[in-house]
Amino acid sequence: MRGLAIQNRTNTTIRHARFPVFLRETIFAVALIFCTTPIHAQEKSTLPAPSGTKAVPGTGTDPKTDSDSPGPAPGRTLKPAETTAVSGQPFQVGSFIVLPEIDVTYLYDDNVFYTNQQVGDHATVVAPAVWVQSNWAKHALNFYAATDITRYNHYSSENTDDYRLSAEGRYDFSADSNVYGGARFSKDHEDRESPDSRNGLTPTIYRQYRYYGGFFNQIDQWSVRVAGTAQRLDYNDVNFLTGSGVINIINQDDRDRWQYTGGVRVGYEVSPQLEPYAQVAFDNRDYKNGVDDLGYDRDSDGQRYLVGVKWNLPNTLKLDAFAGYANQNYADSRLGNIEAPVYGTALLWSVAPRTTVSAYLDRTIEETTVSQTVAPGVVVVSSSYLNTYFSLNATHRFDQAWSIRGGASMSRADYQGLSREDDYYGANIGVAYRINRNFILDMDVSNRELQSSIPTENFKKRVVFVRLAIPFSH
Repeated sequence: MRGLAIQNRTNTTIRHARFPVFLRETIFAVALIFCTTPIHAQEKSTLPAPSGTKAVPGTGTDPKTDSDSPGPAPGRTLKPAETTAVSGQPFQVGSFIVLPEIDVTYLYDDNVFYTNQQVGDHATVVAPAVWVQSNWAKHALNFYAATDITRYNHYSSENTDDYRLSAEGRYDFSADSNVYGGARFSKDHEDRESPDSRNGLTPTIYRQYRYYGGFFNQIDQWSVRVAGTAQRLDYNDVNFLTGSGVINIINQDDRDRWQYTGGVRVGYEVSPQLEPYAQVAFDNRDYKNGVDDLGYDRDSDGQRYLVGVKWNLPNTLKLDAFAGYANQNYADSRLGNIEAPVYGTALLWSVAPRTTVSAYLDRTIEETTVSQTVAPGVVVVSSSYLNTYFSLNATHRFDQAWSIRGGASMSRADYQGLSREDDYYGANIGVAYRINRNFILDMDVSNRELQSSIPTENFKKRVVFVRLAIPFSH
């Protein structure tokens, strides 16, 4: 419904064109780890990279590549690119490999407000991280720690200090059978691109506590994986400015919740390259408050039924594609249930020895608190939105020092219970130069755009950044 004012979590019609917004280090990349349910990729026992190789730690302990992260913006603002490959020897501490890294980024964002009134600012992001990975012939134990310290030149209200800690382990009964589990804690913030986060005078800070575990077993050509995840989200309240100029509080306790997911995946290895599979999973969302500020019970139960195929041609192509059905049923009958076909693809293709193409397609049901005031005192509430996302990226390496990349993405957020659809578009081009084994210079220009059925929500933005990555090795 065009022309309606949007309100997030209050009964007051709010506009937010003048609020400063936050942008962290923006490096366009595609998430090649594909996981729509909490059934993690712990299959046959694979040894971690031995000391001295150029491989980086497994991404299982790196939240930047975790597609289960909470509350993504409908456009899925992408996190930094994959960890820079180590050129020298990783540090060895006993039977563990240690890989520290630090990134320093200077960026200019010409629309830090994410609105149609563009105001720019410069920012500096310092992001140290360390991976500790076991180097054992059997079993595995990995740790990860990182922080992102962001400082803006002018809009200091947007400064943030995020951090992440995680640990995971795997116990191998044999080469074809194991149990695994892990835990992660993070303090993070939501990008203001998210409609749930734009109205605050400061970024919305949240904490995530995530625990997962599972069992994998393969007998001949058949494999079975059973796994589950428990995730707690805790959001901080934030101030906002009402239409009358009074500062009020957005009660973020309405968003605090536990999310429990789990399921079973059965695969059949037709050949070492081809494996069809079927997967069934549940998705239960349990909110801290029995009802929110508007009197709605947002608890829900959902299911996912998927069939897919994995295709792997060594050194040439990796493909994981699936299709199926998903639903989410809400405890409050006033919140519309959602059921829809879901599908997805993760593709990595080595077109030539120095050229790779990747594609990612995903469709998910996401939580939201967006609502509309359709008449004085009449508020229409959305239970969720159906998010469909696609990206295509290419990278070419000229030699050991120079590489170039480019990509594009688009997504649609279809809000349930509201006459609102948001279409997000993105594109980028970048170049990287390895100065030496421990210094990599990375430059990038990206464009971002929202075209909403609510015209006042539209924005366009461009971000230019220069990043120095220092993957310590010896």
